[in-house]
Amino acid sequence: MTAAHRNVDDLLKDLAEAVDAAAELVALGKDRLDAERPLRLAGEAVAGRLGDIATKLPNDLIAGTSELPWVEIKGMRIVVDHAYHGLDYERVWRTLRDDVPELNRVVQRWIGAQRGSELEAPAREREGLPRRGDDLGLDL
Repeated sequence: MTAAHRNVDDLLKDLAEAVDAAAELVALGKDRLDAERPLRLAGEAVAGRLGDIATKLPNDLIAGTSELPWVEIKGMRIVVDHAYHGLDYERVWRTLRDDVPELNRVVQRWIGAQRGSELEAPAREREGLPRRGDDLGLDL
């Protein structure tokens, strides 16, 4: 499998790793991030990676988590990679501290709902009930 064709599970693992990295940077504290250039660059890298992962996530995840600002999240990679000279490190800090945990919470909720649907479908079929969406011609 090439990097360009990673499956959803791989992308979600990548997302979890980036979320963990953001949490580790936040745990070090803002003063330290401000004082140490390698940590600021690490913050940029995490923000950029999250943006890159977001561009590869499936449309059903994006649609199912529409409360997230996906256009902005996807755009982070472009800003970090191409407009790095004008980065606002206060914004990077707030993204790592506030936005990344919210992103994780919403995506985890979507994953839980999807897994619940996957588990529910066989039970409904055993009971002779149509799968949800069958009456609408949906493959859920």
